[in-house]
This record gives sequence, structure tokens and C-alpha cells, in this order.
Amino acid sequence: TPKSSLLPGLGLATVSYGIMGVAAFFTNKGGLKYADAADLKLLVIGLAAYIYLLHVFCFRQGLGRNLLNPKLVNSDDPVCKEHFANLDRPWLNSLEQAPLFLTAAILYSGLVNAQLGGILTFVYVAFTAMYPAVFGKIPLIVISTFPRYFIIQYMVASVVLAGLRT
Repeated sequence: TPKSSLLPGLGLATVSYGIMGVAAFFTNKGGLKYADAADLKLLVIGLAAYIYLLHVFCFRQGLGRNLLNPKLVNSDDPVCKEHFANLDRPWLNSLEQAPLFLTAAILYSGLVNAQLGGILTFVYVAFTAMYPAVFGKIPLIVISTFPRYFIIQYMVASVVLAGLRT
């Protein structure tokens, strides 16, 4: 019988949001305030870099499966399975995280701190770019994933705290 991951997942999310909430509490001052459009320049460039990277992952998967290696896609060879998993997971992980990241980055940058939001967007892109190199390598994969979770959680906690301070 498989073990439930509900309580461990709830615990990890609660602890990590708690830590990022404390960081947000001490690093942000004031309430919600709209950023001036010009202040969003870094965010806009960072989001363009992020979307570009997502397309790299998308095209890498599609070309690697459908154009370059179509006869190997269903192979039982462990090397082929590992190769195709590495094509799939960066793209799928990016899709899974994109709604969370985009929502957090836009809200944080637009309502709390446009400059830091832009910087965190570039940091997020850098950690996302590492994913194919560390995928399947435990514990190295956390070098790419955990910082991204923390960035999202920090931005969400900051927006909530700013809202409470408004």
C-alpha cells in the first residue's frame, strides 16, 4: 500500500512558507503600492528571458523526441529512458511551476518591490536553467528546485504581508 504524502507535503510547505514569511517580514516595509511602469523594466526583461528559456525546453523536448530520435522514443534501453526523461522533465517542471512563478513575480514586482522582483526573476531563470543538468541527480536537483520554491514563497509572503500592512 502506498504511503500518503499529504502530511509530509503539508509540513514541508508550512515550514518553508514560514521561513520565507519571516524573511519577508524583516525585509519588506509598508503596504501595497503600485509600481511605476518604468520601474518594471527589469521584471519585463527577466520575464522575457524566462519565456525564452521555457521555449528552449519545449523545443529541446520536441526536437529530441520527434525529429532527432523518433525510433528510440519507446526503447527499453536505460540510456534512452534516461535521455528522454531529461528531455521531458525540464519542460514539464517548467510548466508546473510557471503559473505559480508568474503570478508571484508579477504581483510582487507590481505591488511590493519592482527592483527586487526583477532581480529575483533573473535569479529564478538561472536556477531554472540548471534543471536539465541536475535532473535525476539526487541530491543535486535541489540546487535547482528549492531556491525556486523559496523565491516564489518569499514573493507570495511579501505580497500577503504588504496587503496586511495596507
